[in-house]
Amino acid sequence: MPIGEPTRSATDLVIPGLTVPDPELVNAKKQYELPDSNTGRVLVGGIGLPWLRDLDYGTQWVNRVVDLDWPDHVIVEDMSYAAHRVLHRLQEVRPNKVVLVGCMPRREDPPGTIRRYNLDLTPPSDDEVQDRLSEAAMGIIDLDHTLAVVRYYGEFPDDTVVIEVEPEDEGFGLGFTDTVEATVDEVLALVRSEL
Repeated sequence: MPIGEPTRSATDLVIPGLTVPDPELVNAKKQYELPDSNTGRVLVGGIGLPWLRDLDYGTQWVNRVVDLDWPDHVIVEDMSYAAHRVLHRLQEVRPNKVVLVGCMPRREDPPGTIRRYNLDLTPPSDDEVQDRLSEAAMGIIDLDHTLAVVRYYGEFPDDTVVIEVEPEDEGFGLGFTDTVEATVDEVLALVRSEL
């Protein structure tokens, strides 16, 4: 192909939940199209803290399960990025349901305990969100920051479920403790039961 000829087509630029027209298309009016309403999709997102043993659960769990067979309406995605970017991703996808997977130290249950709950969508206070956004801008990534920011802006669907595991080791390192490793298949079964 000679240099200078277009090598992309509009179908090359489709991301689940977000369609970006090829900028070379004639009459392309918008840079991208956000869905106006619920798309009927289910977004399964893992949130983890890289290189922090058990706290990296969401990221590593998604890496293990993303290539399994999932229904066509399900998006499985690593959402281990700043809370405001998760907010934007939810605006792009407009899912009918969200299932978030992570490992959070609540210190109320023994390590390896799996908690599943429907998210209370009550928005946090302005001050809390200001603090969370400031920390997110500085690189803090965790499940609680994401929950607070997205709840504040009302972008979680009514059907939002959190599945979290109590960590055993929050220290620097790779891989899970045996206690947390033992939860991977059970969490997968819980997520599949939500679909």
